Amino acid sequence: MGSKNSRKITKPVESMDERRARQLKERTDALAHLAGIPEHRINRGDIEIGQVVDLSGELGGKRMSIVPVLINRGGTAVDRWIHRDTTGQFGEKEERAIRYAQSLWARLDGIMQAVDPAADIVDGPLGWSQQEALVEIKEIERRIPRPYWQCFENVCRFDEEAGVAGSELANNSRSAIDAARTCVAFTASLIADWRRL
Repeated sequence: MGSKNSRKITKPVESMDERRARQLKERTDALAHLAGIPEHRINRGDIEIGQVVDLSGELGGKRMSIVPVLINRGGTAVDRWIHRDTTGQFGEKEERAIRYAQSLWARLDGIMQAVDPAADIVDGPLGWSQQEALVEIKEIERRIPRPYWQCFENVCRFDEEAGVAGSELANNSRSAIDAARTCVAFTASLIADWRRL
């Protein structure tokens, strides 16, 4: 027999948000393990689950169905900064500006043809698309001081490590990373304002 003073042990009640977060983490971990992603990348939070619409059925789902996908948030320095932004440097407009510049560079490299990248209007001759992108990039580059533009381009276009890209703007490696992050955010903010993104 138990005494009057014995306490009943109860589990803490999980809120709806906590339960959803736990279930999402479990699904993300399961998918990441199936994809062969190392445990340390999963624990660090670089991998998260997302959803895309499978228009043609090529992703294993039915045609026009929603399919879960893994998103690598730890790929490039820019992706990590946007994903883990605690200082508010990388807002929505800065992210749009970075993606805008990356789409222009993709057109320059002949990877993408579009007259209007936001509307996905595909044009015919590759040369015109490249020329439009070149004119736009040169106009933006002309308005930004050269060291800042080089840092922005090296990080956002060439995926250069932040410490290397920011080394011309700082004296030591830790300051170089901070300088690169600030430079990229500042440049993206200027582009967003000029192009009303």
